[in-house]
Order: sequence, then structure tokens, then C-alpha cells
Amino acid sequence: MILNSDIILSHPLWEKADAELCSKDRIGLFGRLIDIYILACSIGIKEDKISSATDNPLNPPKSIGRNTYQSIINDNLKKLLDFMLQNALINSQTIDLDLDERLKLAFDPDYNNNKISAANFLTGFANYGIERIFERTSSTASIVGIEELYQYFSSLEESRYDDILANITLEDIKNS
Repeated sequence: MILNSDIILSHPLWEKADAELCSKDRIGLFGRLIDIYILACSIGIKEDKISSATDNPLNPPKSIGRNTYQSIINDNLKKLLDFMLQNALINSQTIDLDLDERLKLAFDPDYNNNKISAANFLTGFANYGIERIFERTSSTASIVGIEELYQYFSSLEESRYDDILANITLEDIKNS
């Protein structure tokens, strides 16, 4: 399974994301909608949660054209999205597939399951992520909004550094 279609964004928060997070007149932290999409998708995959468009989907929806992430110039975007798709296909509990099916979908570009669209699958995670981002961002003022986003992103980091240090004894150090 490969991601090779336009990414259609029907969730109403994508309009807000584009207007506030990409606008230089507002928070303006991101230059393009694809950048926010990747970040939001990462949040959804990390938490293994998806969301669909609400009862009030965007009409017309926002979209990220396949040329945005498939061009040679943006090859890193394609690789990142492919990696995210593979990771989600293998690990997500949001889909009910056996391991063999997951591996075929993740690593065989010619294998398709008509029940799953790569773009829709990733967008479910991104929708969840964009909801979390806007739950944590109340300001449209640039400095305040960036600080709120920074605090939220810092809270996502799961560092076990303190736990590891707490469990190391002097004997462990002497024996190494």
C-alpha cells in the first residue's frame, strides 16, 4: 500500500489550522498545511487514536495535493509520510488486521486492501492530532500561541531519563 493520492481534509479544524497556524498575521508557526498535517498525524499515531470529520465537515474540504509530497523537491516528505504509514499499519490498534496483512500493507507497494485508503487512514490520525493541538492552543497571538504549542509538544515527550537514573545504583556503575 502506498500513499499516492491527494490528502482530503474535511475536519473543520483544518480551516482554522491553515488560517491561524500558517498565517503570518496570526501564529504563523508553519509555512504550509502539509507541515501541520505531519505534526498532527504524528500525535495521532503516537497516541494511537483517530478522529473523523465531525457532523459539520468542510465544504469544500481543504486538500494537500499529491504533488506537494511526491515531488523530487519534497522527497523527504514522501519518505516521512511513507514511514508514518508503515508505522501506523504495523502498530495501530485502530484497525483489526492480522500481522501478515499488516506487513503486506506496510511493505508491499503492490498489495492493497480495498477497505483501507492510505490517505484516509493517515488523516484519521491527523484529525485527532489537530483536535489535540487546538485544545492546547487558545491564543491567536504569535508569541503566546507559539509558547502554548511549545508547552504542549514538550508534554508529549516521554522521557524516562529520570526513571532510569533513579534505578541506577553505585554498584551498577562499579560493575560496568
